[in-house]
Amino acid sequence: MRILSSAEQKIRVLPENLINKIAAGEVIDRPASVVKELVENSIDAGADRITVIIKGGGKSLIQVIDNGAGMDEENAIMSFQRHATSKITSYQDMERITTLGFRGEALASIASISRVEMKTVATGEIAGTSLLIEGGVIQKIDKTGGNPGTSIAVKNIFYNTPARRKFLRADSTEYRYILNVLNRFTLAYPEIGFTLINEGNQVYDLKPTFSEERVVDVLGSRVQGNLIAVQDDTALAKITGFVGGFDIMRKSRNDQYLFLNRRYIVDRTINYAISAAFGDTIPKGLYPLYVIFLEIDPERVDVNVHPTKTEVKFADQQSLFSVVRGAVKRALTRDEVIPEMSSQRPSFEDMRARFRSSLPDELHHFSPDQMQMNFDKSTSHPVQPSAPMPSQPGQELPPDESQYQAAAPQRSQPQTSAVVWQLHNKYILSQIKSGLVVIDQHVAHERILYEKAKKSIEQNAAPSQQLLFPQTIELTPEDFEYLVEILPFLQKIGFVIKSFGGRTVVMEGVPAGLKIGSENKILLDIIDEYKTKQSSEIDVRERVAKSFACRSAIMAGEKLTTEAMNSLIDQLFATENPYFCPHGRPVMITISIDELDKRFDRK
Repeated sequence: MRILSSAEQKIRVLPENLINKIAAGEVIDRPASVVKELVENSIDAGADRITVIIKGGGKSLIQVIDNGAGMDEENAIMSFQRHATSKITSYQDMERITTLGFRGEALASIASISRVEMKTVATGEIAGTSLLIEGGVIQKIDKTGGNPGTSIAVKNIFYNTPARRKFLRADSTEYRYILNVLNRFTLAYPEIGFTLINEGNQVYDLKPTFSEERVVDVLGSRVQGNLIAVQDDTALAKITGFVGGFDIMRKSRNDQYLFLNRRYIVDRTINYAISAAFGDTIPKGLYPLYVIFLEIDPERVDVNVHPTKTEVKFADQQSLFSVVRGAVKRALTRDEVIPEMSSQRPSFEDMRARFRSSLPDELHHFSPDQMQMNFDKSTSHPVQPSAPMPSQPGQELPPDESQYQAAAPQRSQPQTSAVVWQLHNKYILSQIKSGLVVIDQHVAHERILYEKAKKSIEQNAAPSQQLLFPQTIELTPEDFEYLVEILPFLQKIGFVIKSFGGRTVVMEGVPAGLKIGSENKILLDIIDEYKTKQSSEIDVRERVAKSFACRSAIMAGEKLTTEAMNSLIDQLFATENPYFCPHGRPVMITISIDELDKRFDRK
């Protein structure tokens, strides 16, 4: 590192163009940020029709066209000056902000790191102004015609700051960030029509409508009929919106939208309040869908705590938590979504009846003596399975894996007389030489499907089973983009999915052996799982294989026949690594006889 001389260390005011580039780093970090700022300006200008045009994931072109108020030449030029805004005139205005864009940094920051073309015509005028700006410097001012409104085209973002441009992601990834931003605006402003065009193709054309219909338009027809209205009005806040029923819960938090005075925000406390309203009725690993709007006196909220304005500070955080949770809980109760729990304690006879009903079918009608006799008979011809053999003479199994040898059926002749039980429709229990082995049925099946999927992707030879009734699925724009990305790999696994126009696809076939009847849900779950693995798994093929295995495997809670359990064990020990799932979780554990003796205080 070079040491600055005393002369070089003098304090000086930075040039205006460098100040704008530094500010751009705070406000504009990727193309989606440009879209956000431009659409906010269009909404504040009173537009009821907004068109967004994207090329190259926003890196080549972002164009936002609106029919708002427009500007005259003086205001058009002034709008690109730093800290120039029509939204605030005094510090008191900062305490009651009701508009979206108010800092006066957006256009100046955008123009400093791109090439911008603006055309704007003020309301009531037949001629307007055209500006060409490069790197924050106005290159050309001209007259233009057209309808009232504003069009701003942003080209080659970060062209003069290559260090920032190289950190942008692939075009498809940047485009998905843009979709996320636009989803928020379309949900918050159903009375505004939105059109999105990507690479010359119209992605959607949303007509002005009411709130519930817009939620269906944006999140897909699967939510229709599954939305529960939330409405409450208190002295602290007015709360409106929708929460989704249990049938449309997802494996990720992507379909969770929270708005404050129609501005999308992120607030962990309020998000937790909404989830808490469901109590413990939400199945593990699932998240509720919601689109919730809060209306609060602007003087009781600080929206100026973060450059992107997605984080806010509430004056009454704890009270707001209670109000939101109460509003959502009442909505759920009113619609009888959450079943009431009985407060009566079960009698001893009830508990005994439940215990006997949970026994395996073949033991259901046996007395304790008969059960013991049957168990003794079943163990008189013990199974002699073996784990996969070492590949080289003298090579030993890993220390912790040698104990599983007794649980692994011989690959050449799978055993069918093994004594197995299913515990709580979740675990498979079987006697082995050293004690007891407990297998997690979900992760065991996950390991099997993962290795099959990887092999199919590499060899492109997976069989499909044709659906008697092809399934039509309408996806959100974001989910559709993910599907396009992974579709070649899904086809290699055995899915047969074709375009049905727009964001709708039709599923005609699924991998052989996949459970029929839940194809739509499995596909959405695979997409969700694929999303969550973006940061932890770079290899697309690996992500697809893991996502397919995780979301297609039999789940905890599914009852299995004895034959199914034995088949699962056979297939498990035919895999390369039967002891851990693709995510590193253990597939099985053993409880030794010594451990059992110790627990029962046997000497």
